[in-house]
Amino acid sequence: MRHLLILVPLLAGCSLVDQTTFAPSPEATPEPAAAPRPGPSVDPRQPLVTMTWGSQTPRYKEMLGYAVHAAEARSPAVQYDVISVVRDAAAVPTGTEHASDVMRAIMAERVPASRVHLGVRVDPVVPDPQVRVYVR
Repeated sequence: MRHLLILVPLLAGCSLVDQTTFAPSPEATPEPAAAPRPGPSVDPRQPLVTMTWGSQTPRYKEMLGYAVHAAEARSPAVQYDVISVVRDAAAVPTGTEHASDVMRAIMAERVPASRVHLGVRVDPVVPDPQVRVYVR
């Protein structure tokens, strides 16, 4: 009898499992989808570091050094994709120069050139030229 008195309060908050437990209720409304980003997606990966060239050259070497050391500690054979993202094809030479500078900064952290890969991509919605460093 005593066990029954203990079970009654515990079971009061319980409900029976049936089909409605696993089926969504008719009143449930789907959540709205996220607004799509205008233009093509440059790269779906999350960059390790992003440097933006606005009116002046960013001071990125110290931050990049910390990021490279953290990536190297996680995996000593990590590969780096250094991708310059520019607004239009006319900015490709400048973007290549920025990516090369970032590559040299990564190599200054004792990463062999064979593990650093350069690239340039055009994204018409990028506000300012960027260099993104991805790891793989």
